[in-house]
Order: sequence, then structure tokens, then C-alpha cells
Amino acid sequence: MKDKETIRFSWRQYQCLKAAAVLMAVLAAGALFACWTVQRTDREMRANLLEQTRMIAQAINIESIQSLSGTERDLNNPDYTRIKEQLSAVRLGNPQCRFLYLMGRKCDGTVFFFVDSERAGSKDYSPPGQVYDEIMEDYRRVFDTKAEAVVGPATDRWGTWISGLVPISYQQNEPVLAVLGMDIDACTWKRNVATKVVLPVGLVLVMLLCVFAACCCPPR
Repeated sequence: MKDKETIRFSWRQYQCLKAAAVLMAVLAAGALFACWTVQRTDREMRANLLEQTRMIAQAINIESIQSLSGTERDLNNPDYTRIKEQLSAVRLGNPQCRFLYLMGRKCDGTVFFFVDSERAGSKDYSPPGQVYDEIMEDYRRVFDTKAEAVVGPATDRWGTWISGLVPISYQQNEPVLAVLGMDIDACTWKRNVATKVVLPVGLVLVMLLCVFAACCCPPR
């Protein structure tokens, strides 16, 4: 009798251990898939942001940029007004975009704003020539390498952003005239990633749990 009880107890232990092992494997597989899906979605969204920024940069007239001085004199420059209206229209047409702006760099390395998409006088408005004091090295690198990039999350006085950056030059072998930046709020970015990830990850977890149930639940 005791031998039968011992065998029955050992079998229960085996089943419990088997269930725990399968459950751990299911959870590990689910976690790995979730991480992979988040990373892939983030890469795809960064590629899309860069493509949008590139298209906007290509639509800006280079001669108009060349006419800018990066000083308050630009407020009376029709090219400044034209670019500002263009950036403002694009931003209003894209609810995900928070800021659009053109940055320039002086000979001493100081980075400043040529023009932004904000209404003049608003709290986030950057007048022509405003110095970007807290600019990060990743932004400066775009000026140095002439290579477009998506950087962030990066924090400045306006918030925390994922930014698409595209250099603009008159000729490929000439210095960068300006860098176009397009900012997406980091919280909005994370929320968009989560929205895109939740369905496929949820479906995979359901499938894995079904496998767990099939492997570990005893037949009736």
C-alpha cells in the first residue's frame, strides 16, 4: 500500500516538475518574442521617421536656406517666412510630429536655430539665431559626418524626444548648410510601439499557453 502511495506521490511530483518546466519555457519564449518584436517595431518606426524627415528636407528650397542669416534680420526675409509656413503646415498635418526645425552651425561649433514650426510668440517658439545650448553629441555628429540619423530618447529644455535628423547641403561634397530635425515625443513613441506590439505578442502568448495546456493537463 505504501509503495503504491509512494509511486503515486512521485508521479505527482514528476507531473508538477514537468508542468513547471514547460511553463518556464513558455514564459521564456514569450519574453524573448516580446523583446524581439519591440526591437523590430522600434527599428521600423525609426526607419519610417527618417524617411518622413528626408522627404520634408528634400522639399525645402536650398537657395532659400542660403539666404538665411540665423539672426533676427531673418524675420523680414520672405524666404524665412516661406520655410516657416512650410514647416508649420507639415507639422499640423502630422499629429505625431511635435517640432520641425532647421539648425545651423557657426564656425566656432555653436549650433543654433534658423527657423522652427512654432507660432511666433508661443512658449516653445525658437527665434532665428537662438542657440541650442543643450544639443547632444549625436546631433552634432550629423553636421560632422553628413549622415542622416534617428537619435533619442534625448532630453532638452522642451522635453524628451525621438528625433529624425537629415543634413542639407548644396552639393554632396560641400559643407552642411543646415540640419532638418523632426521630433516625436518619447511618451507618444513608446505608446505607439506598445500599440503595434500588443496584438502579435498576445496571440503568441495564447498559442504558447495552449501548448502548455496540451502538454501538462492530464487527459480526462
